[in-house]
Amino acid sequence: MSLTAAGRAVRLEEVADRPLLADLAGARDPQSHYDALRSRWGTVAPVDLEPGVPAWLALGYDEVATVLRNEVLFSRDSRDWRYESERIVAWRSPTRAVVMQRDAAHDRDGDEHRRLRAPLDDALAGVDDKRVSRTVSVACTSVLDKLAARGSADLVADYAADVPVRLLADLLGMTLGDGRRMHELTVATGSGTQDAYPAALEMENLLAGFVAGRRAEPGDDLTTALLAHPGHVNDLEVMGAVGLLFRTAHDAEVAWIATALHRLLADVDFAARVHGGRLSVDDALTTVARESPPLPHLLPRYARSDGRLGGQAIAAGDAVVPAVAAANGDRSVRPSDPWEQVDSRFHLTWGTGSHGCPAHRTAPLITRLVVGHFLSRVAEMELAVDPEQIGFVRSAWSRYPAELPVRFR
Repeated sequence: MSLTAAGRAVRLEEVADRPLLADLAGARDPQSHYDALRSRWGTVAPVDLEPGVPAWLALGYDEVATVLRNEVLFSRDSRDWRYESERIVAWRSPTRAVVMQRDAAHDRDGDEHRRLRAPLDDALAGVDDKRVSRTVSVACTSVLDKLAARGSADLVADYAADVPVRLLADLLGMTLGDGRRMHELTVATGSGTQDAYPAALEMENLLAGFVAGRRAEPGDDLTTALLAHPGHVNDLEVMGAVGLLFRTAHDAEVAWIATALHRLLADVDFAARVHGGRLSVDDALTTVARESPPLPHLLPRYARSDGRLGGQAIAAGDAVVPAVAAANGDRSVRPSDPWEQVDSRFHLTWGTGSHGCPAHRTAPLITRLVVGHFLSRVAEMELAVDPEQIGFVRSAWSRYPAELPVRFR
């Protein structure tokens, strides 16, 4: 049960005019839409994950932090979602493609989560930063030289996506062909279209064959380390770990890099601060991550019992989506002085609590390297379209420009 803006108690499904989550993520100015929802509903508002499939959207900083940190009240296991347990959502629904239960740390809570999280933490702790730097630098130089020779490029597909995919394939021990197919399937799975569920199934099949191959022929890669870890009891859990690593790193890196490039190309003042040394690359990337989170809406949590959040009555089994993009813009916690916001670490872009991002060391290194190589060549490029013509990808779960067409001078 919940309350409408007029105060009448209704079920979540009965609330009219629920906005579509993908429309919020893909809007040119998402914060204005979050503000409109706050004005009508407060810090928790009704939305649709897809047409006819409702959820709550936590907009306030405190509410998002509560949902992310309190696994006693909010579960990450989609079997606790009423629409899943009662078979209300269609079996091949685009939403199910994203939230369906997998044998992975992000889909478990408590002791099971900690058991499955340990192999991820240990594997990522063993990543060699020098290897990452070498791989990224070689890929960036090669890709940028090729694009310059061509004379034009889409910096999203040709650079912001291509380089991270090359790195992920190398770190996981995949062929570049498999890495690129994983990229295509990851994008399709989060697209919210009818292609999403078939893409999710194909990804599971690809991962099954890949993990079996690495067990037969181990190598110097993260997949081999995950296979050897005592915390995993079977290859399904290794598949879950590899899939989680690829999908999360892919979406976060592609979106963070593409958004940073967009800002540097289209925002003259921002670019001038970076080029003039008034804003370091690290601080610039932190600003981008805070103001335009790569993953604006984290995957839903599910209420374990009836309760209240941000003044709304949440029913057991309701889905609650943490809108970190809205929480980062919450005026109750955001510094009013823009200079105080530089280097601010209060934001929730990478989550918090037990399910917080495990790649807090490696992810910024990768982004800094990719953006740094771009900055060394940016004088050779210019946008080939008006900045107002640049649209955003259609997804409820990630936000970045769909294309960044450039010409090389």
